[in-house]
Amino acid sequence: MAEALDEKESMVKVFADEEENHGFWSDLPTELLSSIRSCLVSERDYYIFDIVCKSWKASPNLRLQLQFPIGDYSRLHESPLLMSISKRSGRYNFFHPLHHTYYMDLPELLNKKILYSKDGWLLVMGGKFAKEKQVFFFNPFTRKKIDLPDLPPDTAFTKFSFSGLPTSKDCVVVGIMNLLSLMEIAVIKPGEDDWEIEDVDFRESDENYPVKKFCISSNPIFVDNYCYCLDVDGKVAVFDPLDDCENSLEFYGMRLSRRQRDSLIQSFMVESDGELIAIFLSSNGRISVLKPDASKKNWVNVEDLGDKVIYLSNGGSWVEKRRVSCNNNRIYLPMLYDNNKAVIFYDLKTQRYHCNGYDFSSTSFYHIKQIFHSVWIKPT
Repeated sequence: MAEALDEKESMVKVFADEEENHGFWSDLPTELLSSIRSCLVSERDYYIFDIVCKSWKASPNLRLQLQFPIGDYSRLHESPLLMSISKRSGRYNFFHPLHHTYYMDLPELLNKKILYSKDGWLLVMGGKFAKEKQVFFFNPFTRKKIDLPDLPPDTAFTKFSFSGLPTSKDCVVVGIMNLLSLMEIAVIKPGEDDWEIEDVDFRESDENYPVKKFCISSNPIFVDNYCYCLDVDGKVAVFDPLDDCENSLEFYGMRLSRRQRDSLIQSFMVESDGELIAIFLSSNGRISVLKPDASKKNWVNVEDLGDKVIYLSNGGSWVEKRRVSCNNNRIYLPMLYDNNKAVIFYDLKTQRYHCNGYDFSSTSFYHIKQIFHSVWIKPT
């Protein structure tokens, strides 16, 4: 027994001598920690790194600009990327929420406008001349292109969406032109020769919930083959794009209060497990997340996203499940911090804006750069 105790004491002394000679993990140089952090890949890697100690968590993230790793998405597969064109270089930048920025030359998108993003594909419109309405699908990772018929030159469709992979025979594309209560809706499926265009009166007939005008605030979304549109006042219109749009038109959700409407500067809508979620951004920086109640006539607050994260952009938004709990309950926005190096997110729990790898926290977005012409996209 005495020999065993002596052995343990000697081992403790050895470890103590090592700590004295070599220092603690928390004493590692900041430059080294930052270098290690920049090599991390997954959300789990970042989580494990940050829980070692406070100094590790506080170490700055070295965010580099790297050429896009075509064909090797091992560092990218866990998260969507915020895609935006650089006015200075003409290249497209892909901002990863956790680490670096990647760039890619895409001459196929020169003088083109990205309308919508989904499932790794972009819906694009443009041509050599301003009035040209050439429309096509484009996958920036495979460079595959799928042409659609041109839209009529005298139209001004501004809100677009598509239901799924454009390589699928079931894919439906919808474009909407907003003229107060009158909507012009264009519908097509890849492989068809012409757009089917229909004028639809979006004024609601229900006397209990009158709508004199309907102004769509964001790109429509598809849920179970139906198309859903969010009004700037908080109402939702739904129709079947493959049927008579006006006859299939229904409304639900209640208009926001006057106070909410007056402070509202931007709104989005996403689908999560077959359920609609509306996100409203107010001028004071507060973000509200709402969903319809069982009657579909009222909005109820969503205070916790559970294991989900929302990605928002003008060119398409969606919800994803995350495997690391500390990264849940967040809303990633088309906003950048530190001289356009890092993506901003809003934490529903703290109700503040934060940034991965930075000691940044704010209730306001006034000092944050917003990237309006950007979309979230995920390599496929």
